Amino acid sequence: MSQPDKLYHKMAHPAGVAFSVTNPLIDHWLSSWNTTNPLLDIGCGNCHNSLIAVNSGARVYATEIDEGSLQLLQQEHHDKANQLSFHQAKLPDDIPLPDNYFSGILCSEVFHFLNHEETLASIHQLRRLLIPGGKVVLTCACEESQAFKPVNLKGIKESQRQKHPDRLDPVDDFLNLIDQAISHFEPDHEAWELRDLARSIMPRSFFNFFNPGQLACAFSDAGFRIDLITTGPALYYPVWEHGDHDQVRLVAGKR
Repeated sequence: MSQPDKLYHKMAHPAGVAFSVTNPLIDHWLSSWNTTNPLLDIGCGNCHNSLIAVNSGARVYATEIDEGSLQLLQQEHHDKANQLSFHQAKLPDDIPLPDNYFSGILCSEVFHFLNHEETLASIHQLRRLLIPGGKVVLTCACEESQAFKPVNLKGIKESQRQKHPDRLDPVDDFLNLIDQAISHFEPDHEAWELRDLARSIMPRSFFNFFNPGQLACAFSDAGFRIDLITTGPALYYPVWEHGDHDQVRLVAGKR
């Protein structure tokens, strides 16, 4: 199997992150389409959410970081080329798309791969891309993640904030944190496979878990109106224990 095929297979993994699951805030994203300015799906994965938008009548730009994956998506969905286009892009700096162009942006499970500086820069990029009044709809990992409570993830994040109240810093050596956390459970065979999958596809050694209020403040400081900030379950996260607050969910409008 070629490298792009391997990557696409991982993106379509049935347990896999958000790629094969409808974003819980998708109705907010769909309702932001103004029939003139397209929607943007950053980190589209296997295009599940984009296809829902297209089938609802919207025009969608879908992005991924890997050119080979985009080629596969284009081949698979060539019959929707009038409504769905694919673009290589990577937050925060490599976003070759026009200013003030999109009526709504969906960003599913991307921010937790960013460090503090990249997170703030990405928020400003999202604002640049939106029309006035346009909305960003975002989900990412929460510091209340059930799987990491045994290793006091929330305490780690609170300690970070005590030292640097204005920073949204990630947790370093995330793979070691996974091993520490998993030792507190009795995961089944699939959970161990998912741990190994995470090791094979993690792009960097760190991972960011967000405090919802802190993330909302960062968006507000960047010129957004916060329409929704909450937490919720994310049963599709590839972990061995799930909770009701694994995911941060945010909807923000460009002021």
